[in-house]
Amino acid sequence: MNIEELEKHLTLLEDIQAIEDLQQMYGYYMDTHQREQIVTLWSDNAESFELESVGLFLGKKGVEQFFLKNDLLKGDEAEVPNWINILIMMSQPVITVAPDGKTAKGRWNTWLAEAMPVEGIRRQQWVQGYYENEYVKENGKWLFKKLHWNVTIFTSFEAGWLKVPLLGRLDRDDADAPAPHFFPYPSGYRLPYSFAHPITGE
Repeated sequence: MNIEELEKHLTLLEDIQAIEDLQQMYGYYMDTHQREQIVTLWSDNAESFELESVGLFLGKKGVEQFFLKNDLLKGDEAEVPNWINILIMMSQPVITVAPDGKTAKGRWNTWLAEAMPVEGIRRQQWVQGYYENEYVKENGKWLFKKLHWNVTIFTSFEAGWLKVPLLGRLDRDDADAPAPHFFPYPSGYRLPYSFAHPITGE
């Protein structure tokens, strides 16, 4: 490699690390219900936020609507009785940065242990699914452009996903549209990959 190629390679590695950091920050802020901090991770030109059965929220306005206009989600854990995300574990990232270095896509596998109040009853549950996200680099900083969380299982600790793969839907009336890609286990639905196969290119 010549100097120019080395510099491009180094920039690519730095971009991938910055995107990984952004995604993990999102997870930590979700863990602790710091919704205002989550909103700052988004571009003002955000495209959409799609969350399992909850719905599709469009633009930065939609992101703010979801995170800041829901009383149940406001504040930290001390202000949300009986609600705790024990762990949002995002792993197996595959990040693809566009040749111009201005946009990127990323896929993540996610496990979540959670306790939350549902209709006044405390419930502990396992959640698993995949993120397929898009990112944009603005003023040297990577931000979310599009976030899509697709759940595979949403089950109680006691029952497990073979008996009860989906505890119920969480539709929001204020969403811009119903979630268009909500097909949990055992549907067999596979969220399309954002990356190409490294050998076949498919």
